[in-house]
Amino acid sequence: MKQTARVGVIGAGIAGMTIAWELARRGTGVIVLRSERPRTSLVAAGMLAPMPESSVTSTVLRFGVEALRFYPEFLDALSQDSGREVGFRRSGVLRLAATDDDAAALREEVGSYEAAGLPSQWLSPRALRRLRPGLPDALAGALLSFDEAQVQPEWLLAALQEAAVSRGIEFVDGEVMGVAARAGGVDLILADGTVLGFDRAVLAAGCWARELGGDSVPVRPVKGQLLVFRDVAGPEHIVYAGHNYVLTKADGAVLLGGTMEDVGFSLAADGGAEALRDILPETWPGLRGVRAETRVGLRPAAPDQLPIIGPIPGQPAVYAFTGHYRNGFLLAPHQARLASLEILDGRAQELFA
Repeated sequence: MKQTARVGVIGAGIAGMTIAWELARRGTGVIVLRSERPRTSLVAAGMLAPMPESSVTSTVLRFGVEALRFYPEFLDALSQDSGREVGFRRSGVLRLAATDDDAAALREEVGSYEAAGLPSQWLSPRALRRLRPGLPDALAGALLSFDEAQVQPEWLLAALQEAAVSRGIEFVDGEVMGVAARAGGVDLILADGTVLGFDRAVLAAGCWARELGGDSVPVRPVKGQLLVFRDVAGPEHIVYAGHNYVLTKADGAVLLGGTMEDVGFSLAADGGAEALRDILPETWPGLRGVRAETRVGLRPAAPDQLPIIGPIPGQPAVYAFTGHYRNGFLLAPHQARLASLEILDGRAQELFA
């Protein structure tokens, strides 16, 4: 394929890999800059569930529903380039009501599911006990959505890696310490003094993007911890209680998550993860007393909890693609498709307006 531009993508998580691959699919020469910093994408839960995020803003919901609809197309194209299994499952989401007040609030959301075009069903306490064994008995009901889904994060990232190589994407390992605009492009300065020149650069470095983009990319790290259980039965659906969740992955692991902690760049596994066990009596009692490992990651969050996507003011050759917060695996593939059009063709995308 003819190379029409050369783009440096800073970051190799779900955001960086999806936009690099989309750019390469359009014939662009791409180099991905990989840092030694931990990739939160590798420890994510991998949920594709927009409706539990509806309480954030209507924009997050709109982004999420569009992204979920796009996923089959994304996976079809990715399979052609990689042939790998990514653990995509239409698990559906079961949002539990512990009290009558919770039940009333959730039943009010049935209309939102219908408006979004996502089929859902209210389940009474009796229906839950009969149809969904393993849940606690003393529930006031639950709202079940059928189309929400999940992927296996490490499998999807491996597929993107293989797809990237098949498209001629190169990888450079090194820490980008500076971004310097120049006539007709941008230079990326690595920690070892190497300077790489590009026509354009994409900041997809998660919560570290602010170090390179300044106040125009106001992301901060939000620490998330989850527990991973092995060799134990988990729920058929993704089970939500508030913003916490229990789900069974394609590799058989059962995840219990997730904390949201404003503690800077700390990746220490501490009591926050074990405290998640407090919700097990009301969500999935079978995990009580079972040993688990802890995973820790740093989500990139913007002040309004919306992704930061677009050219950086004053640096037209530098494009931000970060801030996906709790929904990187859901949002990044769809938004990477649209962002690649903005980067290469200058075609403003209405979804980002």
